[in-house]
Amino acid sequence: MQYQTYQSDKTSPRTAIVIGGGIAGCAAAYALAQQGIVVTLIDRAPHLASGASGNPRGILHARFGAGDNPLHQFVLAAYQHALRWLDEVLPVDGVARAQCGLLQLACNAVEVKRIGRLAQQTWPPHLMQFVDEKQATELTGIEMQFGGAWFPTGGWVVPPVLCAKLASDVRITQRLGHHAESLVKTATGWQVLGQTAQGLAWQEEADVLVVCCAHTAKNFEQFAHLKLTPVRGQISVVAQTQESQALHAVVCGDGYCAPSVNNEHVLGATHAFEDESKEVRSADHAENLAHLNAYAPSLRQALGERATQDWQGRASVRCSAPGSMPLVGRVADGLYCSLGHGTRGLLTAGISAEVLVAELCGLSTPLPQNILDELTPLRRVSTTRPRV
Repeated sequence: MQYQTYQSDKTSPRTAIVIGGGIAGCAAAYALAQQGIVVTLIDRAPHLASGASGNPRGILHARFGAGDNPLHQFVLAAYQHALRWLDEVLPVDGVARAQCGLLQLACNAVEVKRIGRLAQQTWPPHLMQFVDEKQATELTGIEMQFGGAWFPTGGWVVPPVLCAKLASDVRITQRLGHHAESLVKTATGWQVLGQTAQGLAWQEEADVLVVCCAHTAKNFEQFAHLKLTPVRGQISVVAQTQESQALHAVVCGDGYCAPSVNNEHVLGATHAFEDESKEVRSADHAENLAHLNAYAPSLRQALGERATQDWQGRASVRCSAPGSMPLVGRVADGLYCSLGHGTRGLLTAGISAEVLVAELCGLSTPLPQNILDELTPLRRVSTTRPRV
């Protein structure tokens, strides 16, 4: 595969504005700052990671397709990049990040077929292995009724901590509690105008502008044409039991369950298209529990019987784009985006940020041209409902 290289004489911007304080925005700001670019990071919330990046734990989950298509190639490249990137930004410490391993269970006909096809290929042992029920039980610490794909380097991350680390570079100035209302092209770059939480008008100007604010990007005239879908997701936070604390790896089926930290497991997550409610619902807790019972019944039993209406949880709205791949790249002269990461933000935000910087600064890109073609907003037109 041929990799795209931009002309080395391209002039890098001196200043940049990034709109969006989640993982995508913080990753973009970090990557720009690493090139010596002075960044203003803007978010309407009073703190970083207030949206879908605000869950107490996020799962480093790479679901590879069985075919060798651009989506499979992108997820594979993004996962390997994310492992290196996280080692640099947020090393494993068992508090903000754990590399406890992750098991994808062959728990239904679709997963049996997908994982079976993956098992016919050759994979580096550190990346992925294939195990039966007995091996799965030994790896996770809880009896498993299914085998599946084992990711030794998988695990979990605390997304708000990751965002804070990324945005801590001295070349990044945070403008939180600043609602961006309009984007204006100027003679030298882009201007963003809006209001603070106190209703005071503000404006910022920079050479380039990168929009990373999920589906709310459609509120800007320049992004209204993009097919971005809000997808509500709710996690459940469940107190450990004496039996469930034996779990020491992430287990995935149609949902996931993470090992106990501070005496609590995280279960997730529901998917509701075109639903922007952030209300925590008992019905969604029940749905997470029902999915757990389907892919890991012994783990479900280990959690015991308790009323879901008493559970804690968090609901947020993710953003998905047609084709299951994010929109990354140039939208207009000096205007860029990193949007539609869906449930894969922990995997895809870092490599997407490098794609942006390569395009902005004339650097060699981390991805082959066929994948870049799939990512670019200028070529993505589809009416297909996105998957996350």
